[in-house]
Amino acid sequence: MLAALALALGGSIVFAHRLPPPNLRVHAQAIGTPSIGRRKNDRITPSNARFVAVGTWVMSSLPACFVERLRVRGTSAQVRGDVPPASERVPDASVLHVGDCTITVGAHDLLIARADDRLRVPPEAALYRHAGHLTLVTVREGMTEIRGY
Repeated sequence: MLAALALALGGSIVFAHRLPPPNLRVHAQAIGTPSIGRRKNDRITPSNARFVAVGTWVMSSLPACFVERLRVRGTSAQVRGDVPPASERVPDASVLHVGDCTITVGAHDLLIARADDRLRVPPEAALYRHAGHLTLVTVREGMTEIRGY
């Protein structure tokens, strides 16, 4: 039994070495443009931007303009005390310049431009000037997120 196993193993090794290496080539033509799934209201403009991003985190991705110093997340009831007063909300259609970044405040979202880059904080977003800093409050899928810069 052991001899038969050794003979089979040895024969397999010799047989494998006598076969030429497989000539496998894999080729596929890419079709279309890669994209990430977006919700219907998460449209980005302009389409010729060099870098485009959408999310509640986009201001944090620009440390030359915004340094995140606070992040709180929870239900509206849990974080109610951390939301700045309504009187400190930056009005719609306001344009703020911070470093080489420009923030355009919309009724429910923010657009941030830096050179050819375009970033968007999707609805529901509000920007506040609070205690000499900017505070971003976003509400999405039942959760409220507060980021201080």
